[in-house]
Amino acid sequence: MMKKCSATSCQQLGLFLLLNLILGLSVAYAQEDAKAVATPLQPVTSSEFVSSAEQKLTSPPTSSFDEQRGCQMPTCYSGDEESSFQLLRSGQRFKFSGWVESGLYTNARGATSRYAPNGGGLLQNSGNGPNFGPGLRTTDYNMNQLLGRVAREMKCENGLDWGFQADLLYGMNGYEIQCEESFDNGWGKDDYGFGFYQFYCELGYGNLSARYGKFGTPIGWEETASWDNFFYSHSYCYEIEPYTHTGAMVYYQLTSGLKLAGGWTAGMESSFANRYGDQAYITGLELAVTQKSTLYYYNTLGTLKNGLDKDGNNRFASRLDADYFIQSLCFEWLPMKNWTYVCQYNMHNWNEIGGERVSAYGINNHLLYKIDDKWGVGFRAEWLRDNGVLAYTDARGNNRNSDYIQLTLGLNFSPTEYLRIRPEIRYDHSYKNAMFAYGTKKEQLSGGFAVLYGF
Repeated sequence: MMKKCSATSCQQLGLFLLLNLILGLSVAYAQEDAKAVATPLQPVTSSEFVSSAEQKLTSPPTSSFDEQRGCQMPTCYSGDEESSFQLLRSGQRFKFSGWVESGLYTNARGATSRYAPNGGGLLQNSGNGPNFGPGLRTTDYNMNQLLGRVAREMKCENGLDWGFQADLLYGMNGYEIQCEESFDNGWGKDDYGFGFYQFYCELGYGNLSARYGKFGTPIGWEETASWDNFFYSHSYCYEIEPYTHTGAMVYYQLTSGLKLAGGWTAGMESSFANRYGDQAYITGLELAVTQKSTLYYYNTLGTLKNGLDKDGNNRFASRLDADYFIQSLCFEWLPMKNWTYVCQYNMHNWNEIGGERVSAYGINNHLLYKIDDKWGVGFRAEWLRDNGVLAYTDARGNNRNSDYIQLTLGLNFSPTEYLRIRPEIRYDHSYKNAMFAYGTKKEQLSGGFAVLYGF
């Protein structure tokens, strides 16, 4: 008699089969696409709706739905001298730009603010579950990001060149991009933090380039930078990724359809001060599967050392060292004109050496449609199994984790080239434990909007 699989093993088997189906279909599509065209494959540069923070775009695009210039990897200067305000005279590549994002998010079962009743202080999640994080306060005004960027873009296709980028961010997302022991750690007051999201220099020669400093993670598809996302809220997969790294990365365009990346960092959300001696590596690639589809894969493997902080307390309550492995596989496909589909698989494993182990993994899908130059509509569907990575202590002092699904429907409206209005409605459900409304409800309906202005 065939043995019946457990719920856990069946879900893992289903996940494995789904990923193999997606990769199999992409290979089949590649074979048909290769027959239709004779030109060398080039990676899809990303959807018409978003641009990666890793592109070093020094200003918002002239339209929020313009096709972008690259994804995840540094790129050489494009020659577009008029796309942003010039700090120096015409012809120089020093530029200044940025954006401000503010908005409102609300739901029927969450708290009215991030503050506990009766003067109980700040809450971790306002009763909305771990997905909303510290940067989104319900039924209250949020000034999420005011970001200013100064940059010099590289022009290295014909030889040696250099560049740099500095992103200074203020707002409710400010604390999450600060690094431990960094000079900007602790800048801010109450809900609003202040610090450098990215601060790095670059050197490039032909197809080879290197980056040194603090930079946003290349792992995953969503970005911390607001301008680079379609939706206002973030997915669960985003919440199990790092925000920033400090270290060195090397990128190489091996062929017209393949980019490689690798480097060393001082762990996650840490600075070069690196009090504990953390070590981590990042590797990745971008592969043009077809003329209309690209595969992105990045991972980071690292060790976090226990030790005493500046106040003489142990970094980890267990007093054990820990190691981690985080990876993301993203398949981006433009199936037809004005459509973009992204399937993302994320995994996060955290292991206290000799102690507790936690993990999380999930699948996140985006389907985006460009209606015209001003309107776009998007749908996001996600499933995530959390075994402790997103666990939090609720109002009763209990540690909770669960499995989640979330469905989000959103619009993007750009009445002018630098103004974007992003309303959305979102449904969340937790299976294992009640995670919403202070751990009393298993489902939640939320909605809100953001106003994003670029300059």
